[in-house]
Amino acid sequence: MNKPKTSAKPKNPYRNAGILIGVLLVLAILLAAFRGCEGDKPNENPADTAFPGIVYDDGAVEGGWNEADTEKIIASLNEKVEEGMINISMNTSPTFKDGTSAGNLMIVNEGINRYPQMVEITCNDTGETIYKSGAIPVGSKIESDSLDVDLDAGTYECTAMFHNLDPETGVSLGCAGAIIHITVQE
Repeated sequence: MNKPKTSAKPKNPYRNAGILIGVLLVLAILLAAFRGCEGDKPNENPADTAFPGIVYDDGAVEGGWNEADTEKIIASLNEKVEEGMINISMNTSPTFKDGTSAGNLMIVNEGINRYPQMVEITCNDTGETIYKSGAIPVGSKIESDSLDVDLDAGTYECTAMFHNLDPETGVSLGCAGAIIHITVQE
């Protein structure tokens, strides 16, 4: 008689040890997490507050916003947002005949803006400032201008930053930017 062949896999003696180590590791992590959540207890005496471990702020009073207050707050916040809005407009692909000629920048400080703007253009690869306008009044534009740096022929990825200026001090009140591509032909 022939004995039937069985294909039993040999048992891995390290399998049970691996499972045991995994379980112990999970338990250690859970214990560490539990210990970390306990933290320092600010009040050890439960009689100090209504709930042990909680210190209530003496300035807290009952109540919340009523609808009239909420509407006033929302209107005030919307007004502040509108004051800080910066609408930017310029040619995103200005072209210059050479590094010293005027190009078609078409920078516009739209009439819906509240502040004069100043535009600063920097090359993204070098960080060098290649153009800086003066203050542009609301509702005005710079159609063309030359760069402050004589660039070699090529196309340059740049960032144009529009700064809202305080009309009295000239201090920047905020800014917004756009990626542009300047092309110098010769």
